[in-house]
Amino acid sequence: MSKPSGLLAALCLLGVTLSAGQAARAQEAAPAASLTPGTKVYDQDGQEVGQIVKVSGDKVAVAIDGNGLVVPKDAFMKGKKGPALKAPKAKILAVLKEAEADAAAVDGALKPGAEVRSADGAAVLGKVKAVAAQGAVLATGEGDITMPRAAFFLSQKGLAVKVTQKQFVEGVKAARAKKKGG
Repeated sequence: MSKPSGLLAALCLLGVTLSAGQAARAQEAAPAASLTPGTKVYDQDGQEVGQIVKVSGDKVAVAIDGNGLVVPKDAFMKGKKGPALKAPKAKILAVLKEAEADAAAVDGALKPGAEVRSADGAAVLGKVKAVAAQGAVLATGEGDITMPRAAFFLSQKGLAVKVTQKQFVEGVKAARAKKKGG
């Protein structure tokens, strides 16, 4: 599996990490002009952590130790050496490692026949029918639906997707209507 599958998890985890505990220290935001591909990225203490590979809208993709991390522009501060993420290097690397472990756990559970639950675990939405590199086909009461790999996570009750039952049903209906109409 490619490394980007854990990016959403890493983004969520790092976003929480970057916002928690930082309110006590006011930091000047990194100028948007400094956030360009090829620019080195540092941690809050000035240690180099990676390099910007892409900027798209408000999101910045950073290559870190062979992994990728996508963060909002406001996750950066103006560091002494250049743009810096608002977290220590050890925490950034820990978040990436955790995201990689989470992705591996999902890969282990994402097998044909596995039940897939709603985000709260209350409802079984379907069963995995087939698995592909970019996602999985679920057999549901509404018919087969393809879900991207990034939509899956492991809950206490097993494999789940990051939506409620209501959101899932509405999404399936909207996708079916769009497919029929366009």
